[in-house]
Amino acid sequence: MLHHLHIRQFAIVDELDIEFDAGMTVLSGETGAGKSILIDALGLLLGDRADSDSVRDGATRAEISAEFGLQDAPQADAWLKEHELSDEDSPQTCLIRRTIGSDGRGRASINGAPVTVRDLKILGESLLDIHGQHAHQSLLKGTEQRDLLDDFGGHMRLRGQIAELCLTYKQTDQQLLSLSGTEDHSQRMDFLRYQIQELDALGLGEDELSELETEHKRLANAGRLLEDGQRALGLLYGEEGGSSYDLIGQAVALLNHLSNLDSGLGEIAEGVDSARIQIQEAANSLRHSLESMDLDPERLDWVNNRLTAIHDLARKHHVAPDALPKHLQGLKTELQKLDNAGEEIAKLQSRLGELRSEYGLLAQQLSKARVQTAEDLAGRIQAIVRELGMPQADFIIAVESRGDDGLHATG
Repeated sequence: MLHHLHIRQFAIVDELDIEFDAGMTVLSGETGAGKSILIDALGLLLGDRADSDSVRDGATRAEISAEFGLQDAPQADAWLKEHELSDEDSPQTCLIRRTIGSDGRGRASINGAPVTVRDLKILGESLLDIHGQHAHQSLLKGTEQRDLLDDFGGHMRLRGQIAELCLTYKQTDQQLLSLSGTEDHSQRMDFLRYQIQELDALGLGEDELSELETEHKRLANAGRLLEDGQRALGLLYGEEGGSSYDLIGQAVALLNHLSNLDSGLGEIAEGVDSARIQIQEAANSLRHSLESMDLDPERLDWVNNRLTAIHDLARKHHVAPDALPKHLQGLKTELQKLDNAGEEIAKLQSRLGELRSEYGLLAQQLSKARVQTAEDLAGRIQAIVRELGMPQADFIIAVESRGDDGLHATG
């Protein structure tokens, strides 16, 4: 039922609000009063073609909105639910709005959500029926004929059950698709197992890459390290008397001798002597490091091969080499989810089978009821038609199957 109509800057209308109550409403007036403008506005609201001529002269845009009650429109209610356009706060009402700019462009919305003109037309066919001279007659549409038959036979409650079942089936099927994805579930699991096995075989430790790079740098430059290290050791603690250790020792001896003349130099001598001890300790550490360092071509080859394997596998998996351990953990987590999802997928598939069987029973029940109602309605109409001066006329209602295995909200 149409509850409220708002028109603004449309044709010759500046602004208009009309409230509709239950029962029959009659609008009367002389030619040119604007009665047909209301019908044109409703037609535009429900999907008719619009152009800039619809906008009132001097205005930038026209706006039309209407509120409908859904208590007597189960088909519209089912369509809104199926397309997730129902108003959660007021599920038994539907607010439609359409604007048309002076440039011919427009926007449309249902319960605040943007929609296409085609959506308006589909929904409008189940909300409002406009009859007039040269107007399209919805009675010629098979969908309207079906609705009339179901309304006469009292099948709307059964149709509502079927529509709800179809919506549940669609939602369940979407859940199944989100779990299994577009790729075959078992194939994805097999691929993940192969990747995990490959990375497990590599066995890359958390900090191994940085340690390998450090070792590779040391092995690749072992010759230079030994040569320059020995030079540094000679400068620190040489045997020819010209090392830092020997020179600082000479400075300490001079300062200690001078401390007899100036006691303040004694503290300085102690500090310099401490530096000499640190140099000696550093030289010992350097000597130990150089003695343990050797050229190992086999170890260098092994490290080279190890690094090559790590980088090759990183390129294959499209991640940075140091991210391989984290990537491996991510693959294992995904595999575990898919493994657990297998049970959920089986449940959803079973549920879809149950819903399809339930739909088949309800749809068959509705089809049988339609055939019986068609015979009754056709007989009554035929009797009336023959009373109207056509005694040989026959009126036939044909109930035909869709001819497919799909689930449809109307059976």
